[in-house]
Amino acid sequence: MTATIIFVLLFGLMLTGMPVSISLGLTVLTFLFAMTQVPIESVALKLFTGIERFEIMAIPFFILAGNFLTHGGVARRMINFATSIVGHWHGGLGLAGVMACALFAAVSGSSPATVVAIGSIILPAMVKAGFPKRFGAGIITTSGALGILIPPSIVMVMYSVATNTSVGTLFMAGVVPGLLLAFMLGALTWYRARKNKYPRMQLIAGRSGAQATIATIAGLSASLFFIAAPIGLAWWLMGRLAPEGTGILVVLVGIVWLLLARLLTRNAFVLRWVFTAAFLLTPPVIVYALLALFLPGMAEALLLAVFVIWLVAAIPLAKKGDLVSGMAIEARHESLIVWRTFWQSVWGLLLVIVVLGGIYSGVFTPTEAAAMSAVYAFVVAVFVYKDLKLKQLPKVLLDSANMSAMLLYIITNAVLFSYLLTSEQIPQQMADWMIGQGLGAIGFLLMVNLLLLLAGNVMEPSSIVLITAPILFPVAMKLGIDPVHFGILITVNMEVGMCHPPVGLNLYVASGITKMGITELTVAVWPWLLTMLVFLVMVTYVPGLSLWLPRLLGMMT
Repeated sequence: MTATIIFVLLFGLMLTGMPVSISLGLTVLTFLFAMTQVPIESVALKLFTGIERFEIMAIPFFILAGNFLTHGGVARRMINFATSIVGHWHGGLGLAGVMACALFAAVSGSSPATVVAIGSIILPAMVKAGFPKRFGAGIITTSGALGILIPPSIVMVMYSVATNTSVGTLFMAGVVPGLLLAFMLGALTWYRARKNKYPRMQLIAGRSGAQATIATIAGLSASLFFIAAPIGLAWWLMGRLAPEGTGILVVLVGIVWLLLARLLTRNAFVLRWVFTAAFLLTPPVIVYALLALFLPGMAEALLLAVFVIWLVAAIPLAKKGDLVSGMAIEARHESLIVWRTFWQSVWGLLLVIVVLGGIYSGVFTPTEAAAMSAVYAFVVAVFVYKDLKLKQLPKVLLDSANMSAMLLYIITNAVLFSYLLTSEQIPQQMADWMIGQGLGAIGFLLMVNLLLLLAGNVMEPSSIVLITAPILFPVAMKLGIDPVHFGILITVNMEVGMCHPPVGLNLYVASGITKMGITELTVAVWPWLLTMLVFLVMVTYVPGLSLWLPRLLGMMT
């Protein structure tokens, strides 16, 4: 009876058009004053203590970092890098949009920010290139949702606040599902583009698509080599020279390496051999790293075989693909374009290493990583790329403060609502009832998906997570569902909810960019939305997708 009164009050207030945050607060106050003898002082105390958790501080810092990057030209450089890699395939600009969204998601933590940053640049380019507006709108609306799955993620921070789950473990758990969803969205984009004969970027005269792909792999291999090499070299030096030292040596060696590489490869002869060597060496090294993860005892034995097989195949490919055409560094060539766009976007891409590498290595906590990302994004946007002027800083700071205040107000009232539910033993009663009905883990997860998808029709993600997580979490724990897996499942549901009406935030953001109505945009989105639903089923019933990487890194058993 108590639960019925609480939820009737909540939904009654929401139906009047009142904001969710205020509805939550009024529900709690009305019930406490009318139905209990709880003193008002305890309510005020709970309002303040509810947001005292250190993890909550990560939210405004990630928002600030995302705003710096959105205004700082990082998105444009990431789009150029993505286009250089996949632009010559069918639907190349669309594939570049998916890839750019995945890259920007890894530095922003916000879906609407990803849609704005990538969509405002790639959508006009797609329309100008001859793509239907609906095709581009469907890609960006759904791919932008990667912003809350690929870490860092504001939604994951909120789930952590509501359930006391480790933020760092959640971030690592989101990596594999995020990359898998990006691949699935990209595969659908390529298929529809090829089926409908949509345009792709023009190949260099006299080159086949296969040759262009080989040259692209060479450029990407060289780029990966110059990111991975300083990290490996620095860790080796730390073990030899400063075993008790900090990560400062890693940073110094990395910076010196990148500057030296940039200086040396300005010479055409050196650049040609760098591309050839990277093309021949980088893939076997990646395979060896994977073998070391999955088959540690057999990695060294298999490496020689892998290396020989690759050389036999790669040397003819290198000659046929003409990895660097001629000796002119400025030549318009796929591998050189990848190389050049990589160097233009490298400072934004390094933010991923700063955040995730710092968390995993234990250099700083997720909240400290958020603060570091904000400082790093500020330096890159203002002093490195110089796209953000100092006179624009007050507006960026004010926008970030407004969004942070809105989310913190929702969190405060949601924590108060959670306190009311807990004090009335409602989650525990629901858990006992569901288990008493014989509802197993499979049925419960199905019910959770349906509930969250329905909630996505009337509420935005922050409110859904903060209201439903404290209720559903105890049931999941009693049924033996891993809390990290459950958090990724809720996050994916939030992704889907952001892409369908009537309150899908990505729809409204994309509508403003494309000047399309919500109904027309909903029709445009449905093929990718169906793909996301298939992905939701995979994440729900294959926990290994979420838990494999955290277990591999030793973050959970």
